[in-house]
Amino acid sequence: MSEVLLYGGTTEARVLAQRLSAAGVSVELHVATAYGDYVMPDLPGVSVVTGRLTLKEMQSLLQKGFRAVVDATHPFAREVSENIAKSLIGSEIPLLRLKRDSGEAFGGDACRYEDHDSCAEALSHTTGNVLLTTGSKNLEAYCRQGGLRDRLYVRILPGTENVEKCEALGIRGRQIIAMQGPFTKEMNLALIHQFSIGHLVTKASGAGSGFTEKAEAATVAGIPLHIIGAPAEAQGMSFAQVAEDLTELLGKPVEGSTHVEVSLIGIGMGPEQLTLEAKRALEEAVLVFGAPRMLEKLAEGKESYSYYLAEDILPVLLEKSKYFSGGMLHAAVLFSGDTGFYSGCEKIKSELDKYETFDVRVCPGISSVSCLAARAGVSWQEAALVSIHGRGNSAEWSANLLAAVEHHKKTFLLVSDGQQVQEVGQLLTKAGLGDCEILCGLQLSYPKEQLIRLRASEADQFSETGLCTCLIQNPGALPKRTVPGLPDEAFLRDRVPMTKEEVREVSLCKLGLTEDAVIYDVGSGTGSIAVECALRSSGSRIYAIERKPEALALLRRNLEKFHLYQVTPVEGTAPEALEELEPPTHVFVGGSGGHLEEILRCVWEKNPDACVVVNAVSLETIAETTRFLQVFSPLEERTLTVEAVQLQVSRSKSLGAYHLMQAENPVMIFRLMCQVFPET
Repeated sequence: MSEVLLYGGTTEARVLAQRLSAAGVSVELHVATAYGDYVMPDLPGVSVVTGRLTLKEMQSLLQKGFRAVVDATHPFAREVSENIAKSLIGSEIPLLRLKRDSGEAFGGDACRYEDHDSCAEALSHTTGNVLLTTGSKNLEAYCRQGGLRDRLYVRILPGTENVEKCEALGIRGRQIIAMQGPFTKEMNLALIHQFSIGHLVTKASGAGSGFTEKAEAATVAGIPLHIIGAPAEAQGMSFAQVAEDLTELLGKPVEGSTHVEVSLIGIGMGPEQLTLEAKRALEEAVLVFGAPRMLEKLAEGKESYSYYLAEDILPVLLEKSKYFSGGMLHAAVLFSGDTGFYSGCEKIKSELDKYETFDVRVCPGISSVSCLAARAGVSWQEAALVSIHGRGNSAEWSANLLAAVEHHKKTFLLVSDGQQVQEVGQLLTKAGLGDCEILCGLQLSYPKEQLIRLRASEADQFSETGLCTCLIQNPGALPKRTVPGLPDEAFLRDRVPMTKEEVREVSLCKLGLTEDAVIYDVGSGTGSIAVECALRSSGSRIYAIERKPEALALLRRNLEKFHLYQVTPVEGTAPEALEELEPPTHVFVGGSGGHLEEILRCVWEKNPDACVVVNAVSLETIAETTRFLQVFSPLEERTLTVEAVQLQVSRSKSLGAYHLMQAENPVMIFRLMCQVFPET
């Protein structure tokens, strides 16, 4: 048998159920809709029943012998609350009505209204200027009568559409206060005095939402406060009071600290694509964080902050939660597109999750990729996804993009502006992919949405501005080669020495390359090793070190031939040429110039975990390597592990009707690693 009968699908009801469960109290929770059941986690001792109840059904429930009934339904679900109260007539079971902590206790005069129409009607019978702080959404209600409209001073977010709406309704420029909050009590007072305000209109948005600062300013100025959304007959107890009474009734501790619910909301391509879940979360929020362009559309009438970094958001949440002692604080952080696609959502969530009193939920949005795929009528499950948004230097993204387009029939690309579309077209054309079609989606889901199709070779004519999502289609995409072993004939050689195909294959396997590796190719020559590494992983960063000018020139030509942009040629002699480079994860030494020991010491000083592969063809290089292995003293708590392979390759050669085997020079391949001593 449950001890508490709890009505409500609100967040407060959910949090109260969690606290009752934690206190070992059994609860029967009734919610009106399936959504209320959906957002309720599985809690020990809490049973959830879905469906609306009649008065008789509520009366029947009481026969189960509950010790308390809690009404935590929505503040405007008056009929439900009335039936709950009626069902308890003649019963000794106590009823606790949980009312949202609105923070509306103040010493000034207050007039309360259920909607904007009734507020506007009441104000039309008053005199004096009116400061309207409810945004532009419901302005029409106050502009139907010229007498009231001419007395309005409207505080709105500084967006062009908001200002245009005011002007269209006949509100003159001097009456428009286009400002971004938050607003302190002093700022509100300054506006009241500046414009000789006689009435201040606000929503009952709750403590910490800017309501308190407006209420205090109205009290100091001695003017009435007009509150929308707070029925005069609404009564109840704060969350803390309900928890305290339940503790006394049940003999179990139900109290708790302020509960902060933060919704991380992906707004999709715009306000019109908000999901129902996101809309509900945004309606409940009294604090909203995000970029200014998002706040203009979605934070009207709420306390908002142009923050999108955890380091800025956290101090505000912690400070505002002080107003909600023992109660609930709802906040929302807005992200463009989807929360899981090139979004800052994950980082912020990890920071918020460190606080036990924060309940963080993620409301995903519709990504630009999903939207553009729908517009184009294509699927995207097999496509490559690449973003160059915010990456101005093409050298940083060229390799990844080119590899994606070469090996995928469909590549979705996020870009910052039209200039990047031009750069993408130039890159693809230079790589022989100028016939690829690019579908550019601009202002997706907005009234000015555009879909522009062009070939990559025509992209230099693209002149549109603003954020853009592209679909690049390459019908001739080739499967990506997953193993090394390009034929030697694929490289430009001249007289520059080159590591032969079979030796490259074994050497690269010994290197054990990983995705996003940092690779040194020391004594690069033609660059065959660097090229093979780059073709295996477009995300790797590769430095090809070469001291001979003629070899360096040939290296650059081979990189250009294979369109490899993540390989950086470095002119100079190792180890000096390595000193300014980032620490490597993998190093191939094809030529040391007699400085092998210095090169290895330099590498392991930068990264003791780097894997090094040395190719030795001459007896002198073999001797230098083995001598080094005898005298090298590895770093503390590390040991040098050595693997040596001698490779002798013979290739067939046609001689008339016969095929003879022609031997190449034998090569010693050393794999060297400094490993931590195993624990004994």
